[in-house]
Amino acid sequence: MIWYFALSLLFTAVFLKIFIDKLSKTRFFKRKENVASNKKSCIQELHKHKAATPTMGGIAMNLVMFAFTVAYGIATGRIIWINFFLLLFGVMGFVDDYIKIKKIRDGVTPREKLAGLIIIGTIITVYLFASGRINTRILFPFTGAYIDINSWVYGAFMVFLIVLSSNSVNITDGVDGLALGICSIVFVFIGIAAYKLKAEDVLFGAVIMEGACLGTLIFNRYPANIFMGDTGSLLLGGAIAVFLIELNIPLWIIIVLCVCIFETMSVVIQLSSLKLFNRRVFKIAPFHHHLEKSGWKEASITLTFSVITFAACVIAYMGMMMVYQI
Repeated sequence: MIWYFALSLLFTAVFLKIFIDKLSKTRFFKRKENVASNKKSCIQELHKHKAATPTMGGIAMNLVMFAFTVAYGIATGRIIWINFFLLLFGVMGFVDDYIKIKKIRDGVTPREKLAGLIIIGTIITVYLFASGRINTRILFPFTGAYIDINSWVYGAFMVFLIVLSSNSVNITDGVDGLALGICSIVFVFIGIAAYKLKAEDVLFGAVIMEGACLGTLIFNRYPANIFMGDTGSLLLGGAIAVFLIELNIPLWIIIVLCVCIFETMSVVIQLSSLKLFNRRVFKIAPFHHHLEKSGWKEASITLTFSVITFAACVIAYMGMMMVYQI
């Protein structure tokens, strides 16, 4: 697996270097000025120096997942179909990014994005059930206790977790290197968990995604030379959820992505407070922009949230060890 990781990292880094050097100079990345943005004016002010930064670096991640899954299938004679389903997240993200770049409108609407994620989550959940990769038993961290629920209820809950994970990583991707830093740590946890549980397919996926994350992070760390866009962030969040569901530890999503979920909750809290009381809880939502507005540097936000994620992954691993006695 170390070779897959190394090649994934190398391929991503080389592709993005060419991508930045060549495509960022074309009209493809030029925003038209006559289309309004859904972004708050205060966020635009914070990031006005990033207006010329190209996006859609997540294309590299999707290409890596596709190419290496095909290569793995040729080498072993066994195709990991779930990896191709994960690319649906990338396709949806690409459509969103493309609409923004071409200035048809400011991306897909929140309702369209939610509907798309639900459809993709449902397709993947049905496949996982049909292939016998998951059961209806929900394990609880640390205790070893579990509940066995109705397959329809379980399926609906899995779709909810997939949508939550993908959307929360997407929301967190607002500061240079933040979402990638968090996800690179989470994929290490998933890789270790998959190795311990002898889940070879998940281990392969985690290794590939780890290489893609680090390869993209080379160019996305502060100051970013490229953004991964929804093309990358939706894929990352979706992959994390699906891999943990495949390992039959779905509740661990809440632990390892606690930072991203809090970011999502900060948006919900802000909108609810504005609607009900016409008052702001945060200066800007999501929370990482609140910290920016409070004077935090982007690198400090990324480092702090990454440390919290690392601690959360250690806790998640301890919780898994106690459940599986490994």
